[in-house]
Amino acid sequence: MQIAISCWQIEAYWQCGARHETCVPRDMKGIAERKLNHFCDVLAFFALVLLTCAANAQPELKVIPQQGPAHPGHAYRIVCEVSWAGKASDYSILPAEADPIDWGTAALTEVKGVVRDEADGPRNIVSQTLEITPNKAGEFKTPAIRIAYFNPEATPPAESAAPSAVTPGTAPPVSSASPSLGAEPFSLVVYPDRTPIWISGGLGASLLLTALGWWSVRRLHSSRPLLVGSRVSGFGFRVSEEPKPDTPNPVFEEALRCARRHRQEGDFYQFYVELARAAGTLAADNGHAPELTATLKTRAQETGYKGVRPRDDQMDGDLRDLERAIARQKETLET
Repeated sequence: MQIAISCWQIEAYWQCGARHETCVPRDMKGIAERKLNHFCDVLAFFALVLLTCAANAQPELKVIPQQGPAHPGHAYRIVCEVSWAGKASDYSILPAEADPIDWGTAALTEVKGVVRDEADGPRNIVSQTLEITPNKAGEFKTPAIRIAYFNPEATPPAESAAPSAVTPGTAPPVSSASPSLGAEPFSLVVYPDRTPIWISGGLGASLLLTALGWWSVRRLHSSRPLLVGSRVSGFGFRVSEEPKPDTPNPVFEEALRCARRHRQEGDFYQFYVELARAAGTLAADNGHAPELTATLKTRAQETGYKGVRPRDDQMDGDLRDLERAIARQKETLET
């Protein structure tokens, strides 16, 4: 009967927390052990959480290649981002190192650091840009990239380890060694640069079209016959004119005036075209009018199509011959 009462008191103590003098010491010791085990489990859980957080805080490497193809002589950029959570002073990132390549050069050109706000908190990012400049076309492997880092607040191995701590027969730890992040090589296709070909092709096409346009204008201008009472505009069109009643033929005056203007401007082809146009309106019985007209047309063709530069005395003589022929034509009409 007494043993039953004691067990009931122990159960009441465990459930309600009341102190009973009749509880035996052996039962109290078991309760204390269970509480201690529970406390140790809680400590182990928090330690595991801290270790997980510390593992997640290690730096991570992300490689971002340039979009688009690579060409010889042009830089191909690869951005390496090292990021970690926590304080920015937790880690120091060393410059990126790339293995040498025989198909071009690789150089570190830009380093910058930023703090980016993300869903799980701020994240520190150190961005480094590597520029690879190929010297030939083909398919190659990019160089392996390594980025070392260290914790500035960590105690160097040389200070934390005493000389007596080194195990006999083993090499001492290397104090200069630092953990590093690496990026594996990937395939890169370098295409030939065809920009000079496109530029030269476009330039040649434009020159060809310009030459064809110039030839068409010249051809249109010289193929149509020059008629009496017409003049040539600046765009190569014939514009008809009605002769004035008070002058024998206004084509002569206009042709001579246009010829002198073209000569002053250096357009000798148009100079002879105007002279030939005026000579073509002369009467057939006006001295040597047919021979003069043929000579002026020949001079125009040599100047416009053969590039012959007429002499000044030659142009003066041709102009005087035409003026004398026009004067004879006026005298004939007046009489």
